[in-house]
Amino acid sequence: MYKLTYSPASPYVRKVMLAAYSIKINHEIDLVSSENKFFQDFKSKNPLSKIPILMTPNGDYLFDSRVIIDYFNRLEGSLIPIEGKERDIVMTKCALTEGIIDAALLYIYSNRYAGDSKPSKIWQELQISKIKHSLMSLNLNVSNWEILSKVNASHIGLIVALDYLNFRNIFNWEKDMKHLLEWHEKSKLVVPGYVETLPKD
Repeated sequence: MYKLTYSPASPYVRKVMLAAYSIKINHEIDLVSSENKFFQDFKSKNPLSKIPILMTPNGDYLFDSRVIIDYFNRLEGSLIPIEGKERDIVMTKCALTEGIIDAALLYIYSNRYAGDSKPSKIWQELQISKIKHSLMSLNLNVSNWEILSKVNASHIGLIVALDYLNFRNIFNWEKDMKHLLEWHEKSKLVVPGYVETLPKD
């Protein structure tokens, strides 16, 4: 069995779980949430104290989500092409979706950890700008993201990013991004584990 530090709201955890569903090992993963008495000890295996962390059956601890998904890919091989131009394309797409998620979280944290001060409007506008420009580019080029035979890591990253923006009401992308919305509506029907992993507080 695998063990995974878990939060139902974390987009990074969701990426890992969708990857696990895609290669059909989700039933082999024991989720360790903050209510579990071992959670803090488990979390300490990452000096950054960030989740997710995966404990493999042989007792190794892996982090972060990118490393875990790469590990899953070596088990089954469909999440990221092994070599060549196709690998470069998927990894670049993954970097874009990761950047959208990062910007969304930085926006959320600017409010959550502002203390008694008001969050920086400049900082928040910078994060929204990154998200908006990325989604505008995706809306124009989303035909290059079609799920043809199997779901890969970039598809997972994009669907997680879009759902997280909706979950936290960060940016209303559905209103003006028709092509991206069509991609999302079609893709969520074929991504294994989509409904089971939807974010929640």
